Amino acid sequence: MADVLRKVRQTIDRYELLAPGETVVVGVSGGPDSLCLLHILRRLSGEYDLKLHVAHLNHMIRGEEADADAAFVAELAKEWGLPATIEACDVPCLAREKKLALEEAARQARYGFLAQVARRVGARRIAVGHNADDQTETIIMHWLRGAGLAGLRGMLPKTDLAALRLEAAPGGEAPATEGLRLIRPLLEVTRAEIEAYCREHGLTPRFDRSNLDTTYFRNRLRHELIPYLETYNPNIREVVRRSARVIADDYEFLRSELEKAWPRIVVSESDKAIVFDLGQWRALHTSLQRSSLREAIRRLRRSLRNINWVHVEDALWALRTKPAGTQVTLPQGLMLSIGYETFIVAEEGHVELPRDAPLLFVESLPLAIPGVTELP
Repeated sequence: MADVLRKVRQTIDRYELLAPGETVVVGVSGGPDSLCLLHILRRLSGEYDLKLHVAHLNHMIRGEEADADAAFVAELAKEWGLPATIEACDVPCLAREKKLALEEAARQARYGFLAQVARRVGARRIAVGHNADDQTETIIMHWLRGAGLAGLRGMLPKTDLAALRLEAAPGGEAPATEGLRLIRPLLEVTRAEIEAYCREHGLTPRFDRSNLDTTYFRNRLRHELIPYLETYNPNIREVVRRSARVIADDYEFLRSELEKAWPRIVVSESDKAIVFDLGQWRALHTSLQRSSLREAIRRLRRSLRNINWVHVEDALWALRTKPAGTQVTLPQGLMLSIGYETFIVAEEGHVELPRDAPLLFVESLPLAIPGVTELP
C-alpha cells in the first residue's frame, strides 16, 4: 500500500526521526506491526542511507510459541540480509525479583534489551512498531488511570529513552540510556492498514495469543471498551488522537513557561532537596504551581513513573492555606515542609540548614554581659 509508505515517510520527515547514515536498531517481535515496520524501513534504507539491525527478545512467558517467534525473526533477518541480535530474558523471574507486575517487567526488559543492543552496535535510534490504534489505547488507558497532561499526550513520535526511567534490563542492571532515542514511524498508521500492507506484500506475521487475553488491561480496552465507545462515535479513535496532539502542544508550552519560572522560584537545589521561594511560588498560576511540584518530585525521584494526583493536590492546598511548620507526605519517602518564607521538598528527615546562619559546634558558650561575645 503506497498510502502506508507515504504516511511513514511523512512521519519520519515531519518529526525528524532519522538522519542520513544512521544505524537503527529495529525491535521485531514477529507480529504484524514490527514486521511491517522492518519491511518499510528496509525499503526506505537506500533513500535515508540507513543501516538496520534487528533485535528480538524472548520474554520466556509463552513457552514453545515464544521460541518459535525468536526462530522466525532470526530466519527473517537472515533471509533479508540484516544483522540480528536474538536473546532471551526470564521476565517472570525478573518480575519477582524487582517486585513488578508482569507487564511492567516485560516493558522494562524489552526496552532495556533494545538499549543494550543499541550500545553494542553504535546506534542512537531505536525503532518500534507502535501504531495509531496503540496510541488510542494508550491515551484512554492513561485517562482511566488519572493521568495529567503528560500522560494524555499519549506516545510521542520521538522520545529520549532516558524518559522511560528504566530500572532493569536482561541481567538485572539498569541500562545506559543517555543519548538514545526511541522512534515510532508507524504512529500515524492504523492496525487495519498494517494488516493490509502485510497481506499485499506477502508477509506472514506471527500471532501472539496473549493479545486476546482480556485479563490484561490493554486487551480489555482493545476488545471491549473501544468497540463499545464506537457505538457512540464511530470516529472515536481519531477523535482521541486529535485531542492528544492538541494536549501535546499545550504541554510543551506549559513546560517552556515552567523552565522560565524555575530559576525565579527555586532558592537552592541538590539531589536531596529543592528549596522554593514561597512568595514567588504563590504568585504563579495554579497550572504552574502544580507543574513545579510535579517537577520537584520528578527531579528527586527520577525512577518514579506515575505521580499520584492526591499527593500534588494535598501539597498545593497546604501551600496555599496552611501555616509554617506544616508538612505534607509525598511519594517514595519525600516530604514537603513549609517555612515562613520558603518551603522545601526533600527526603523525610532531611535537615536544611539556613544559609548564612552561624553554626555552633559547642554545647554551651558563656556570654559577656554586657559586652560582645565572638562566636566560634
